[in-house]
Amino acid sequence: MTFTEQPPSQQWAALKFRGEKFAEVWFKPDGEPFALTYRIPPSSFHIPDLGPLLTVENLLKAVGLANEEVESWCQDNASPSSTHGSLAELRQPLPPPPPDVPHLNLYVRLKSPAQAVAPQKSGESEIPEARWQELEARWNAILGLEVSVDMLRINMEGLRAELEAASRKTLTAEEKVHALNADVAQWHKAKSRVVYALPKMREFIHRATWATSTPERKKLEELFKSHVRHRIPFPQMEKVMEQLDILLKDRQVLSGHGTSVYQECKSIAADVQGALRILQSNAVANANRKRGKTRSGDKAF
Repeated sequence: MTFTEQPPSQQWAALKFRGEKFAEVWFKPDGEPFALTYRIPPSSFHIPDLGPLLTVENLLKAVGLANEEVESWCQDNASPSSTHGSLAELRQPLPPPPPDVPHLNLYVRLKSPAQAVAPQKSGESEIPEARWQELEARWNAILGLEVSVDMLRINMEGLRAELEAASRKTLTAEEKVHALNADVAQWHKAKSRVVYALPKMREFIHRATWATSTPERKKLEELFKSHVRHRIPFPQMEKVMEQLDILLKDRQVLSGHGTSVYQECKSIAADVQGALRILQSNAVANANRKRGKTRSGDKAF
């Protein structure tokens, strides 16, 4: 959802740091379509590790906005600070409010959509909408593959637990006595495949878990949120397109590899369970036959 699609607030929305509320935000106060207000209590400035992070830039990021979208901002009743000259002030830690003030109030005004998409330099040609849509299509394809990969990871973790349990399975004393040697050998053969399957599963789970945490991927995500979504031009667009292509191919390879590993391991799990069922069934049948012969011998005697 873009900021223009964001409905005006009906109440303060909490912003949290490590699960603890540190500030609140109000979208479009007093009917202002391109404004938002933050309020930060003095106690937040004393939360360990949070103080230096209390900047306008980080407050904007918390609600999906970028520095480039800001027209001006001010604290309480101070004069607005224009960001046309430099964005450095947005990265400076905010000062705590005076002791007798309940909140530090921060008012931010955003650029209108017309300003946001305006050329950055005089004479710079406007980027065609088709180009923006191409970027969005690649990014959405990446997100779709990442969802598939994450679902594979979840299923793989469940299957891994099943295979690990199967590899530790031992026969009962009665099964050892009555099981056929051929059935036991087949079961051990099926279990031996688990040893080779588990490392493949762990490797995929690790790659899938950290796929979205690489610096390159985070940089592209930030670029999409701050520029592509709002149609704000940025330099080296062709290079970014190449990076998206590379990331898309990487996700396609990861998804294909995960599907292959999952199908292989699912087949191994089925073989292990099938061999165990046959072993147990034949062991029970063999035990019953032996008991039947024993009872027949007793009667004959």
